[in-house]
Amino acid sequence: MNLSSLNTFAGIAYQCLNPDRNERPKMAQIVEELEKAYKIQDCKVSLTTSEIIQIGLWGNKSSGGPYNCWDFILEKDHKLKQINIDHGDLIYSLTFITESKGILYTSEKAGGRNGGGTVTEKKFKEDEELTGIKGTIRVLSEGQYAGQTILSSLTFITSDSKRGPFGQETDNSFYVPWEKGNFGGFYGLSGDHIAGIGAYMKVSSDGITSIGKWGSKSPVHSKTLWSFRLEKNHHLKRITIDHGYLIFSLMFTTEFRGDEKVSDKAGGRIDGDIVSEVTFAWDEEIIAVAGTIGHSTGTYAGYKIISSLTFITNKQTYGPYGDVTTRPFNLLWDKGSFAGFYGRGGAFIDAIGVYLKNDV
Repeated sequence: MNLSSLNTFAGIAYQCLNPDRNERPKMAQIVEELEKAYKIQDCKVSLTTSEIIQIGLWGNKSSGGPYNCWDFILEKDHKLKQINIDHGDLIYSLTFITESKGILYTSEKAGGRNGGGTVTEKKFKEDEELTGIKGTIRVLSEGQYAGQTILSSLTFITSDSKRGPFGQETDNSFYVPWEKGNFGGFYGLSGDHIAGIGAYMKVSSDGITSIGKWGSKSPVHSKTLWSFRLEKNHHLKRITIDHGYLIFSLMFTTEFRGDEKVSDKAGGRIDGDIVSEVTFAWDEEIIAVAGTIGHSTGTYAGYKIISSLTFITNKQTYGPYGDVTTRPFNLLWDKGSFAGFYGRGGAFIDAIGVYLKNDV
């Protein structure tokens, strides 16, 4: 049984046994907690806290067959001290060690029914934090699990350095950076090996977390920063994309009670060849974003920029806009919903990130 599911079930059960009847939970609260426990066990949700958003999964997304759900949650006042990676031609298992008040805690092993040829212990410095992950995915071509999608390599990016890659890299890659202090843990699917991985992100006091940015990491100038936040009760109605061989500018139109509001233009000091408009239905929401990173040419040649963008909703996929290159990124989310975009822009879109909000 999933330990998080058991803890959720046990927590509400013990509250029902309170000697003071007035301190016992209402039936509505009991039902809500039991539903959460069921969803966790069913691998649809891995956390009950409103302080966390789930991004991913990368790799296998099916809970059938030999795959099991696993999760590692960075509890409050705990610091990630070490990750043990059992690897070879792919990632076989992961174990996480945290520290709180001088005491070390070791997580249950994720995966590991089979073992790789190497076990690497990656220890983190006192002030070092995870700020992103990179990895690759492949389909097994032979053996007992031929045809199944698995995680073939992993790289852990920290505020101090890059750790990895572990496993064997392929061309099917993903890369997800985040702000320092956002990391809340990992979750995924596993069996003989790590089949899929996702990450938990902490949200701020307003229920928002920022994921990214992809693109240029040049020194930030305030005039190049841009941000679009989806206001409460507003619906994203339209995205206007000026593009060509890259993404030159973005504009966002929202609607509230029939009134439309158009954002400031992000980027756009230079115009592209094509202006595309993506119009969303009233019940349509963005559930993932993908793109590629490239380099500019012409007057502003050599700058790292966003060369293409694709918007995926609960109804269909829009794009790609711009020219697709060999440096992809993709972000999908589960527990949490779209709250806006942010980044850097001048003559074109230099970088982009995503705001996500919790659903509570």
